[in-house]
Amino acid sequence: MRIFRVNVERRFSDLDMLQHINNVVYNDYLQEGRIRMMRKLREDFAEPYFPQVLVRQEINYRKTLVLGPAPLVVEAWISSVGRTSYEVGLRILDDDGSLAADAISIMVCFDPDTQKPVPIPADYRAALVAAMEGD
Repeated sequence: MRIFRVNVERRFSDLDMLQHINNVVYNDYLQEGRIRMMRKLREDFAEPYFPQVLVRQEINYRKTLVLGPAPLVVEAWISSVGRTSYEVGLRILDDDGSLAADAISIMVCFDPDTQKPVPIPADYRAALVAAMEGD
């Protein structure tokens, strides 16, 4: 399995009233890691864009995060590939390497005209499978 690692900066605006990173912001961090991974997987395609939607997001909050100068690390990997959808595994690591959250995102390729799922494009599916298998 190929793991993509992304540094994500903490922002003052991420804080809640208790001076913790607000749990809603974890979604932003996960999205940043997921989008950067998807860009990397698609960078060699002639048609790098096709519509996808997030249909499920599960987060296990493991540790409270606070504001600090060091970036967080978001790790993302492909954990399964279906016909129209694929699953992304994710982790948020604090600057000391400790686990702050783990998550699963389910992405579906989507036709905006019909509002229905469509098969994953063949070249993108091949890239997803290669990443899942560690190539």
